[in-house]
Amino acid sequence: MRLRPEQLAQHLGQGLLPIYVVAGEEPLLIEESLDAIRARARQDGYTEREVHEVERGFDWSRLLGSCASLSLFASRKIVELRLPKGPNPGRGRAADESDDDGEDAGAGAAQKVDGARLLAELARRPPQDVLLLLSTGKLDHRQQQAAWYVAMESAGAAVYAAPITLERWPAWVAQRLRAAGVDADQEAVQLLAERTEGNALAAQQDIEKLALLYPQTAVGVEQVRIGVADSARFDAFDLGDRMLGGDAAGAVRTLSRLREEGLDVLAVLGPLTWVLRQWAQAQAQFARHGDVQRACSEARIARARMTAFAAALPRVRATQIYGWLRQANTVDRLAKSTGGKEQAWEELLTWVAAAAGRRIVRPSA
Repeated sequence: MRLRPEQLAQHLGQGLLPIYVVAGEEPLLIEESLDAIRARARQDGYTEREVHEVERGFDWSRLLGSCASLSLFASRKIVELRLPKGPNPGRGRAADESDDDGEDAGAGAAQKVDGARLLAELARRPPQDVLLLLSTGKLDHRQQQAAWYVAMESAGAAVYAAPITLERWPAWVAQRLRAAGVDADQEAVQLLAERTEGNALAAQQDIEKLALLYPQTAVGVEQVRIGVADSARFDAFDLGDRMLGGDAAGAVRTLSRLREEGLDVLAVLGPLTWVLRQWAQAQAQFARHGDVQRACSEARIARARMTAFAAALPRVRATQIYGWLRQANTVDRLAKSTGGKEQAWEELLTWVAAAAGRRIVRPSA
């Protein structure tokens, strides 16, 4: 079974499955999902809990032992497996494997345990009275097709916390405010969304703060300004998406934030130049036949980013993009010259705003 975090509560209301895999790219949603599963398990009599951190050299026989034995004081238990350093369980050592680096290589290899194979076997034969709960981070499509993951998903449920997109962010903040009992008007929601954009944990903390500060008061812009710090998290690829989407105000705001955070101008320029080059390739194809989807495919634009490029292609000409690429070279030259950093930032602002659909007019000297 495959679930999104927002579907988990309804699922748990119908009962527990023997195995859960919780993964994704939003730490807040991952932790909330794990907490919800643990809470339901406690209701169902899982009174004991064992946690295993999988690191290099992990003894996989410990996991087998946990799944095979129950204490005298518990009839059911949760066995948690955490993969903090990557989604591939890989190989670890068996309990009787020597730690001596000089051991016989052949004997050592024979005793190594394939963690992925062990997880698949546990999924095929779930241990009785044990809830197996595995958590990890980001998994790409190929990793979600791995045998161990598919086996665990088939025997139980996989919950994947995908990143909250910029388009969904205001609606997500509004839903969280309602869930916390905060009566906020639309302008307050928008300001909170801007101040926490891309940072789900900060957004939730600020929502909880507003719920405490204004338990029975309508929340407007002024309350958000007083009670909420500006904790938006941006990166250069967010900036690229805003530029493609024609969100000039958002692009300028994002660029200003990156500069305030002390990011080097070249660290911003690199991803933006890559976006411009892809844009130029797609624009050339679009000019030939006028088909947005085909142009994106021919330029090898990733499926997840086609929406942003689809908004960009009809509104510019290829010659404009080549002009912005020349300006990017100017920014690069200025950033690498002595004392040219400030001028590089100003030049970058000018062409990012132009690419996003806004012309910056500077006062004459």
